[in-house]
Amino acid sequence: MTGRFARVNGINIAYRVQGDGPPLVLVMGYRLNSDAWPATFIEQLARRFTVITLDNRGTGLSDKPVAGYAVANMARDVCGLLDELDIAHVHMLGYSMGGAIAQEFVRQFPERILSLILCATMAGGPHATYAKASVVRVMRELDGLSPEQVARRIWKVTYSPGYLEQHRQIAEEQMRREIATPTPLHAADLQFQAFAEFNGSSALAEIRCPTLILTGDRDELIPPQNSRMMAERVPDPKLVVLPCRGHRVLWEATDDCLSFIGGFLAAADPANIGAPRVNGRDSLARDALTPALALLPNWPKMVAEAAWATVNLARQSMLAASSSRFGDGKPIILIPPYLGGDLLLIPISIWLNALGYRPAMAGLIVNLGDSSSDRLLARLIHETTDRIGRKAVLITHSTGMTAALRAAGVHSERISDIVVFEAPDQPSAPNGIRTHRISSSWSLLPILTELPRLLRAIDIELIQASSLSGPGISAHEIRISAEEPKA
Repeated sequence: MTGRFARVNGINIAYRVQGDGPPLVLVMGYRLNSDAWPATFIEQLARRFTVITLDNRGTGLSDKPVAGYAVANMARDVCGLLDELDIAHVHMLGYSMGGAIAQEFVRQFPERILSLILCATMAGGPHATYAKASVVRVMRELDGLSPEQVARRIWKVTYSPGYLEQHRQIAEEQMRREIATPTPLHAADLQFQAFAEFNGSSALAEIRCPTLILTGDRDELIPPQNSRMMAERVPDPKLVVLPCRGHRVLWEATDDCLSFIGGFLAAADPANIGAPRVNGRDSLARDALTPALALLPNWPKMVAEAAWATVNLARQSMLAASSSRFGDGKPIILIPPYLGGDLLLIPISIWLNALGYRPAMAGLIVNLGDSSSDRLLARLIHETTDRIGRKAVLITHSTGMTAALRAAGVHSERISDIVVFEAPDQPSAPNGIRTHRISSSWSLLPILTELPRLLRAIDIELIQASSLSGPGISAHEIRISAEEPKA
């Protein structure tokens, strides 16, 4: 096996090449790098194919920028790598988020795909079935955790029930390989944002290459309904649903997956690339008719279940190309406008968290304007930015603007922007800190409309390691306002 780097799409992409035969590109999923592929999986495939694995931007040995993580752009990363390797046509396997990248690759570069394997993935959009809120929290609430803690937290919803108990040592060894080069939080957040916003459902019907869709029936993270939905829209696909397997179906059932993938790739005929393939759609329609008639007696129950599914879909609409779109995990400090204003901040905080940000409330005592309130706000800023590793955005009403500007002047290395509602004039902040004025009142409508667009336009700014205060910081060690009286 060889490990190399290619300058692709403005960044360095790490990749490996193993084996000999037709080229097969493996595109990994959220947070994981190319070391995460099951070792025997790669070894077996490399006996018949030239296997190309890469570290997606933000993972492994590839660069970890603070921009460019849109699925469409990561598909161009893959294309740029193939250009660098002078490979015109490939078989492609995409796992989880990598499946979204593979779908987007086919949409942008259909002439370059010999066959497509979509494993434990989804097409997004309004017809997708998203994970339960409890599962999403497991995948999102990673700030402040070590790489090992992150891995142990996530595998609870990625492995199927019982797998860890039966194969604990295998899972431990797998985890050690995965965290050898851990993915930083900002890259994980941006990958999650990109996958959450992906909507490739309308392009499924345009896929013209042989397609295998593979999933486990106990996948909690990307429910198997997504694979069935894709199989209904892709012309003439092969759908395989493995029983009693979770999101990590490739790891739990490596031999079975190799058998299905190997048989599929052997049958894929490059001569059929680009040819219309509509017979399968007619077959699917005919096959669906008979079981549909059998479902008529259960129709009332199905309608009720569909209603609940619709409610669930609406609840998660921000993950399906909603107007608000998903956030990138920015730390946000909410400063209350007046006494009792912290009650108003509670629903705002909940909403921002659901939208993909990391809000923290300063508490109403901040607006007392004395040195103790300055220390409390300073402590919150330090604790939040230390935990997340990037600069915070302060959001307040004009009545809390003085406290926000005072904090920004003292802790400018930890604050990137200040947003002020109902400010009479454009606030003036210390050098390097951007200010934003929203003329609307501190009410729900402008928060739901103007604030998401504004936060979306604010880029991530990482904190320099020298600025981090360390885990044992106390309130007295935090710099406070110069206005504090000396003892």
